[in-house]
Amino acid sequence: MARRLRDTLSAPARPVLRYWNDLPMRVQGRITIGLPLVAVLISAGLALTGNLQRVDIETDIQRKFEMTGSLGELTTLMVDAETGMRGYQLTGRTEYLEPFTDASAELPAVLGRLETLATAEPGEKPRTDKLARIAELRDLTSKQMTDLARQRDVVAAGGDTDGEIRQDLAYGKNLMDGIRSRVDQMRTGERELLDDRIEEINQIRLRDYLSVGIALAVAVLARFLAWFLHRNGILRRVDRLADTVRVIREGGSVPEPPPVKRDRMGELEREVHLLEPAAPARRDDAVDGRV
Repeated sequence: MARRLRDTLSAPARPVLRYWNDLPMRVQGRITIGLPLVAVLISAGLALTGNLQRVDIETDIQRKFEMTGSLGELTTLMVDAETGMRGYQLTGRTEYLEPFTDASAELPAVLGRLETLATAEPGEKPRTDKLARIAELRDLTSKQMTDLARQRDVVAAGGDTDGEIRQDLAYGKNLMDGIRSRVDQMRTGERELLDDRIEEINQIRLRDYLSVGIALAVAVLARFLAWFLHRNGILRRVDRLADTVRVIREGGSVPEPPPVKRDRMGELEREVHLLEPAAPARRDDAVDGRV
């Protein structure tokens, strides 16, 4: 029963082994050495691909953190500028103009940084959408800063009436609401994209673990296959050649036909088989000489 099962399992491998045994020894040696190297190359390729993808994603994550931080900085500058201007309108004290002055100096750099980050966004549609929203922010902040500058000049010239101040407050509130709305939309979008990127990082990490396991399994399998092919190819021929030489030395007859493989081992096997008829004769001559 066991023998029948073994024969059943080995039947599909017989054509492969027959083809393997027909290969020259040099080709067998190259295949035996190359199989483990293939596993190493596969593992290295998977690791390199994962590292490159991680670098791209980590760069994008860093860009989104910078985008979120710059949006927060823009909102802070605009709120401080508006609050300071309201204090200047109420008191006429110039120290309340410092936030407005700081915002006037820093806003161009913040908006420029946002545009640079949006330009580096992968994908044409996300990049176009972000640049359009930043253009809207630039327009709204420009209008707000222009109006605050006008209010500063009015206060310096003698001040507004209560009705004009209320109009300024209403106009400024509408502009700030628009700025906050667009900033909130962009920050929400960045957080969602950031979550997606983090999920991609986790998937790549999981894939790397699986790749390492698969590469290890392939390496073990390739090593076993290399040993199996080496044992059933090169070593079997060496064993057969050693048995042939032993039989010839003992004066026996070798029933196996000469090998037909065209390699150096095949040449050696053919030469050994050609020695077969002469070996018994030399042994008989030696016996006759002793007699």
